[in-house]
Amino acid sequence: MKSVLLLVPIETYRAQAFLDAAAHLGISLSIGSQEALPMAHRMGNKALVISIEEPETAVKQIELAEKSNHFDAVVSIDDTGLKTAALASQRLGLKHISTSTTDLAQNKISMRERLSKTEVSQPRFQTFKDDENLKEKLSLLGKFPVVLKPATLSGSVGIIRANSEDEVRANIPLVRTIQSSHGCSPDSPILIEEYIEGREYAVEAIVIGGQLRFLSVFDKPQPLHGPFFAETIYVTPTTLSREVTDRLFSTLDKARITLGIETGPIHAEFRINDADEIFFVEMAARSIGGTCSKAVPLAGSTSIEELILAEALGLGVPDLVFENQASGVYMIPVPRKGRLRAISGVEQARSVKWVTGIDMTYTANTDVAPIPYDSKYLGFIFSKAPTARVVVNALEEAVQKLEMDIS
Repeated sequence: MKSVLLLVPIETYRAQAFLDAAAHLGISLSIGSQEALPMAHRMGNKALVISIEEPETAVKQIELAEKSNHFDAVVSIDDTGLKTAALASQRLGLKHISTSTTDLAQNKISMRERLSKTEVSQPRFQTFKDDENLKEKLSLLGKFPVVLKPATLSGSVGIIRANSEDEVRANIPLVRTIQSSHGCSPDSPILIEEYIEGREYAVEAIVIGGQLRFLSVFDKPQPLHGPFFAETIYVTPTTLSREVTDRLFSTLDKARITLGIETGPIHAEFRINDADEIFFVEMAARSIGGTCSKAVPLAGSTSIEELILAEALGLGVPDLVFENQASGVYMIPVPRKGRLRAISGVEQARSVKWVTGIDMTYTANTDVAPIPYDSKYLGFIFSKAPTARVVVNALEEAVQKLEMDIS
């Protein structure tokens, strides 16, 4: 029986989805995390404690575990363990993207610099360190607004729009503070890039047998103008024309080849302006976060988790069949800092027509912070309906039913 080691952060919402996918494929799944997961008691020696944020230490732990749990693939569920999975796969002689690719995929500055040598269209950018001339850097960009981004954080953490030099100067200390709170060096360079006016889209894809396969293009119907960029609704099918979608696919393929993503899932973000010009925003060598993979409209029993495991093992991947209906998810953001006591109205939200499910992922009586300070969402509302507009209406109606007690 084929066996996969899945690396997950302790706060993951997706371990069960991968266990279900493994059972459907008829493979063995071990799960490694920084601490014992709640399900560890029923997994026996297949629940491992792995220091996934410390690659060299983690690889030694994996090599030791491999002696009693043979692994045919090592897969990371998200960015946290991506380099560990790549390094462990390299040491064990297993299929995976390279560590140099993970470094590119997890550093916004390195990604921008590499893609700037290609035909992939992206925002103009500069990097900034505190000992450099900020006015000179901004003059090279030429215009405002701009967007400040920490190089190595994800999930919209630390990303802030600034409309003037004064706003840039005022927000740099905030970006530094956020970097420090997430374990990054406060002296790390900041990416400053032009703000692209337009609509934002997310693309879910997977590289199977060296070929890029589209899974979904998600519209983001609620505007993301800043100053912060908490995402809310993803909905598919897209409103983009076939011609624009084809160009989007081509841009994504060029970018992933340049970055060296030769296998596995991809989650990418793009902006498209009123002239239908496509701008690459970012790409991650992982699938969509949270429990949002449920919104990818794969038909039948096939799931994105099953595709990821099958590709990692080199198994035959089934033909991709998609549902003939619209699908969407509302990611419930934290509205403000404070102590979250409870969220009421969940059952009322669940009863809204066309809502197909709600995953509440918050923990009561814990301190919470909104984007850009933290990346966590409070839960996810799902809808499937005949059209994307009906899905969006259902999601917006459902979220209005929720009341949050934050003090």
